[in-house]
Amino acid sequence: MSEPLCTWPDRNDRVPYWIYTDQGNYERELENIFYGPVWNYVGLECEIPKPGDYKRTQIGDQSVIVVRDIDDGVNVLVNRCAHRGVKIFEQDSGSFNEIMCPYHQWTYTLDGVLTGMPFKRAINGKGGLNPDFDMQKHGLLSLRVETLNGVVFASFGDLF
Repeated sequence: MSEPLCTWPDRNDRVPYWIYTDQGNYERELENIFYGPVWNYVGLECEIPKPGDYKRTQIGDQSVIVVRDIDDGVNVLVNRCAHRGVKIFEQDSGSFNEIMCPYHQWTYTLDGVLTGMPFKRAINGKGGLNPDFDMQKHGLLSLRVETLNGVVFASFGDLF
């Protein structure tokens, strides 16, 4: 069986099926629609009323968490640990005091700053982090956030 041609038909009254199934087209749409310099609706401020409250949602195919921090700010963080990429939250909503990866227990503040991990200083002289390891450079990926009349928007883009 030959592969279908990915060309637009001469007639323009129907969208060809390949448009919906082409992996390259899907990836371009994600990049241009969700991950570029655009604002994505992620929730309402009233859904996270207290510090530590969070909700999980999606931007494109990325899982993100919308969280209220201790200064009453709203943060949107990619729901993946900076260490091994494990999804941190499976629940749709909840409350916590700090963010902790379920895999290796790396911990983060409510705005995604890495604060600790097990065996950071080694055990009995074995293991531990290199002394030049910069905790500030290994936080959760934080998105740009804006709120408008209680509506929360986030963007992967920084070209505003």
